[in-house]
Amino acid sequence: MARNDTPDSASADRADKGDDISWQAQKSAMTRDRILDAAINCFVELGYTNVTTARVASSAGVSRGAMLHHFPSKTELIQAAIEYLHDKLLEDYTARVNSIPKSLKGAQRRRAGLDAYWEHLTGDLFVVYHELCVASRTDPELRAILENSQQLFEQHVRESNEHLFAEWKDRGDRFLLAMDVTKFMMEGMAAGQLATNRSERVRRLLNYLADRLEEIFEEGGDSAVSRHSGG
Repeated sequence: MARNDTPDSASADRADKGDDISWQAQKSAMTRDRILDAAINCFVELGYTNVTTARVASSAGVSRGAMLHHFPSKTELIQAAIEYLHDKLLEDYTARVNSIPKSLKGAQRRRAGLDAYWEHLTGDLFVVYHELCVASRTDPELRAILENSQQLFEQHVRESNEHLFAEWKDRGDRFLLAMDVTKFMMEGMAAGQLATNRSERVRRLLNYLADRLEEIFEEGGDSAVSRHSGG
């Protein structure tokens, strides 16, 4: 029996099928992102140890079947959620750095960079990330998942610092020492949860750090920074 399909109708059928596949793929991707957003929100609200796939599914408004389709196990969910969190952290940090007014130069720009990093460290996303790092101390599986993202994030921050502190990036070990002092001091401040006069004390510490960084790159001869940075 002769087919009634014409070349034009056959092409239209293929286009319709392609559109259907494309829409299904988009829908699947949106569901996956909704689940991962819900996982991050559960980390924020419940803490890592209290997160279950059932709670994430409920928060995302998806069925258990949909959850299992995208993430057959909690391990796969946690790994994907950490990768997703890593991307969100990079977006957050980059947006804060890019929001620094272009008109700021020199010491003012570097001081604004410290403020941007502080805002990043005290945001919900980094608080969750810190809690995951703490939990990983006794969770080898979680620790293994975090290791790669930690390296990637540190690389991104280092590249951003080379832009923010461009005048200093060719100072070799002195630059690396200054960035480590900044990183560990500020992360310690963020984790320390100062209880009294927090805003005032944080402002004083950040002002001190900003001045100390300027001094580090002005110092010469036999100074502490020269002894511990190779010159």
